[in-house]
Amino acid sequence: MSVNAQAQKKLFGFSPLSDTIAVEKKGFLLLPLLYYTPDTRWAFGAAGVYYFKIEPKYEHERMTRVSYVQFLADYTQNNQLDTWGVWNIFTRNENYLFKGELRYRDFPDRFYGIGNATTKDQAEKYAYNLVSVKNLALKRISPSVFVGMDYHFEYEYNFSYTEGGMLEQGTIAGYKGGIGSAIGFVGLQDSRDNAINAHSGRLVEISSYLYTKALGSTFSFFNLNGIHQQYWALKKNHILAMQNKVRFSFGEVPFLDMSTAGGDDIIRGYPKNRFRDHHFLGTQLEYRYPLFWRFGMVNFVGVGDVFNTVSDIKMQTLKYSIGSGLRFVVNPAERLNIRFDYAWGREGGYFYFSVAEAF
Repeated sequence: MSVNAQAQKKLFGFSPLSDTIAVEKKGFLLLPLLYYTPDTRWAFGAAGVYYFKIEPKYEHERMTRVSYVQFLADYTQNNQLDTWGVWNIFTRNENYLFKGELRYRDFPDRFYGIGNATTKDQAEKYAYNLVSVKNLALKRISPSVFVGMDYHFEYEYNFSYTEGGMLEQGTIAGYKGGIGSAIGFVGLQDSRDNAINAHSGRLVEISSYLYTKALGSTFSFFNLNGIHQQYWALKKNHILAMQNKVRFSFGEVPFLDMSTAGGDDIIRGYPKNRFRDHHFLGTQLEYRYPLFWRFGMVNFVGVGDVFNTVSDIKMQTLKYSIGSGLRFVVNPAERLNIRFDYAWGREGGYFYFSVAEAF
């Protein structure tokens, strides 16, 4: 096969099935983007992922896990424009880890109120623009443990509302946008064998952010976040994956920065912004297994909710999620999948079509 033909195969993600992560150390995947979520309906655009591994300089050093830089631009059936870039980069010998995000959104959306017992008929339309920057630098202090600092800046502006709605009344924090500027402290343990689609290991990340007027923030509030992801290989390519997520926010929290229940990563089966409040607790299990050739299957179940006080968590409002999904491997070397999920919750079912695993 010619060099040009090999490059084309990598470009579109169809590397030979015999490839392994140890063999293919870098590549570029470019795909036309087509996906569907309850928040956006159908969306189209383009996505690109450049992945690579840093070669060891000395014999005693190890090959790093895969790093990636991802770009995406899409426009949705709901007239939403979203452009962003994210990166997860290990330096040589994994001495440092750099993570971050740049994002711009022009985003019409729906607001249902605050709390875990709102109804769908409370929905009102609003729209806003967002510019967001996140930049995280972490130092390795043991083989899989990193600690460091993060800075987060976001600017929400150009709001428009449903006439006579809850937001237009001006009683909800952040109804006309503003600046969020925060310093964060982050610690994580990351022993996953692959950051895109892990088969073994765990990710534990704890972060705290202080939004303060001393840094130019419009609002003063504090949030504490925790993520735990664990992966077990039951047998070859049969993976049991678990994700737990918590988020607590205190102070004058703008509604766009409140915790939400739902989305395409945890508690699938609800639009991402269907439920909002200060805090969130959620957990889910996922079983991933092959079918034939590059096709695979996933079954998942999850439960969680948003709340203001612990007494708000009740069985009659607790959000559950159950569903299945089809997978197609577009790059076996780096385990990059296209996924199609259908999830069922309290308010019915939704399907999701996108690139990469939910977690």
